Amino acid sequence: MKIDRLLSIIIYLLNRELVSAREMAERFGVTSRTIQRDMDAIGMAGIPIYTVQGPNGGYGILDSFKMDRSLVSPEDFYYILTSLRSVSESLGGNDEESSGELEGTLEKIKGLLPPSLDGDVFSERAEKLNIDFSMLGGDPRNKGVFRTVRSAVDSEHLIRFSYTSNMLKVTERIVEPMTVAFRWRSWYLYGWCRLRGDYRLFRISRIRNLEVLDEGFRRRDGRFEDFIADWTGDVFGSASGEGVEIILEFSPEMKPLAEEFHEILHINDDGSSVVRMFAPLDGWLYGYILSWGAFVRVLEPEALKASVREAAADVVRKYSNENGR
Repeated sequence: MKIDRLLSIIIYLLNRELVSAREMAERFGVTSRTIQRDMDAIGMAGIPIYTVQGPNGGYGILDSFKMDRSLVSPEDFYYILTSLRSVSESLGGNDEESSGELEGTLEKIKGLLPPSLDGDVFSERAEKLNIDFSMLGGDPRNKGVFRTVRSAVDSEHLIRFSYTSNMLKVTERIVEPMTVAFRWRSWYLYGWCRLRGDYRLFRISRIRNLEVLDEGFRRRDGRFEDFIADWTGDVFGSASGEGVEIILEFSPEMKPLAEEFHEILHINDDGSSVVRMFAPLDGWLYGYILSWGAFVRVLEPEALKASVREAAADVVRKYSNENGR
């Protein structure tokens, strides 16, 4: 499309002092005459194009219009590219359409690289930093659900699905999907639930029987960040934005792992580590704490301590019944 070519030409010129019509024609697969017409169109759009005549001439954009790229270091560009690729891969998966969109966006960002970094900076330094926001493990169908939810958010169409709550209660929901967000080590959907008549947050891995409806919706005013700030304060009694504050005590031999995963508040005389973390009070948290076995003890809050104690007792009863059979 012409508009895509014009945008690409502008980015190309922003990164260079002077480019000949022949060079651009070869790069964008058109004739020199077409490039001349494109320059006229870009100039009419308000971009200050100038022309230098002669064998070494060409087209350029006035320096007063260009962003000072010295404000962005090569490392900044590298981190931008790495983060963009990592997040986009988790959003798009392996489907061809998303992959094409990703490559197009990356090429536009790479077009802003200074001339001294001409080449694929991402490939050269990819081994030095890798970020992965993809869904961790679980049923492979979760990735398909995720892509469908993201598509519904983009197209602003209602979705219908079965949802399992933290209390393992299954309900049928019709939702206006508004935002996909990565929180608390998982992907969530934020939207307006027509069953509850209010904004709700749904963990995508708990969505089943997903269906995108033909009916569209007009996006509501409720912002995701505002919802999170209110939701964490109301539900968890915490304004941290990351769930309730939890205080754990790790056995002395667990100190290296405690330091790796948590903020250390202090070390007791016996060598045990008292740490702090923030997380929602859900099934993941109970499973996480129980996975440490006898090497960790909940100090606060009292409600969590009681829940873990009951869960541990259930485990003991289960194995006791097994031995009695």
